[in-house]
Amino acid sequence: MLKVGIIGLGGIARAHAAAIAELDNVEITAVADLFPEVREQFMNTWGVPEGYATHTELLEDADVDAVAITLGHQLHHRLTVDACNAGKHVLVEKPMAISLEQCDAMIEAADANRVKLMVGHTQHFYGTSLKAKEILDSGQLGPLMTVVCYMSKNWGFGNRRPQYRSRFHGGGMWLANGVHVVDRLMWLLGSQAAAVSAVVGTRAHYQASDDTATAMIRTKNGLAGVAVSCGYANGGPSYESHVIGANGSLKFSQHGEKFVRLGTGEQWEDVPFDDPKAEFYHEWNSFATAIEQDLEPPADGMWGRHVMEILFAAEQSSITGREVVLGSGYNWTTQRTGTPVTYDHGWH
Repeated sequence: MLKVGIIGLGGIARAHAAAIAELDNVEITAVADLFPEVREQFMNTWGVPEGYATHTELLEDADVDAVAITLGHQLHHRLTVDACNAGKHVLVEKPMAISLEQCDAMIEAADANRVKLMVGHTQHFYGTSLKAKEILDSGQLGPLMTVVCYMSKNWGFGNRRPQYRSRFHGGGMWLANGVHVVDRLMWLLGSQAAAVSAVVGTRAHYQASDDTATAMIRTKNGLAGVAVSCGYANGGPSYESHVIGANGSLKFSQHGEKFVRLGTGEQWEDVPFDDPKAEFYHEWNSFATAIEQDLEPPADGMWGRHVMEILFAAEQSSITGREVVLGSGYNWTTQRTGTPVTYDHGWH
């Protein structure tokens, strides 16, 4: 049984708890949050036996094997390094961190302490995404031509906490939600990024961070895709991915209208897909399996770092008006550890 502690009990923590409740081999044994009333409510709702005010207290709990870090973007680095140094496996929410230096420190801490580090890139694990990837992996679409991914939604400015309105603290639509779009796009393209050309800006809100971005990403296997992330003030949402192959097309979406559609013969046909009760079910199941079998987790630290490298390169491209070649340049990034890899939802 994998015993989990959750650090930070905001809204996303409830989604993690709901997924864990569906698994027989994972349980929540402790939580940490500064606010006593928040801790008490969460513990009562999910039947959690231990509650702490700080993450340092939780990390001293010998019964906790792994932690979920579900606090603000600017806290991911510090909490992850502390957890790894305490010998805990870590599932940290996206975005991984707010600089590549922080990402590197997190990866190094996990490697040094021989614990698993996974980033909460949920887009790999939805039932719609898994069905779409299954179709892609089958080869029935033929050679891939391009992919366009969207996340266009209301930014919800009035309810955004200050750190999510400030780029200094890792806020803005691009890092908060564009991270999902870039992750999804790269997973579908099945390659690593080589260069990025983008426009990132603030159009709909008065805030010290962006609310709109469009990025074209060139990959090392000779393809290109487009990521669109817009946080409008009023409009209609789109979370769709559109994949175009030589012999078929594919569209899918998890939120808003939920669907998977296959395009052949000049028409679209709905494709059935598994839809687990809890959206994060496959994510947590994969994390637990990686720990149990000593596998490299899907969406591991190196993957999370690569996604962040693309996001930061897009910002740089927007500022300079030029395409930005990533730090790895035209060389492939390779696995740092000798850990066996999972065949589900990973780098392939």
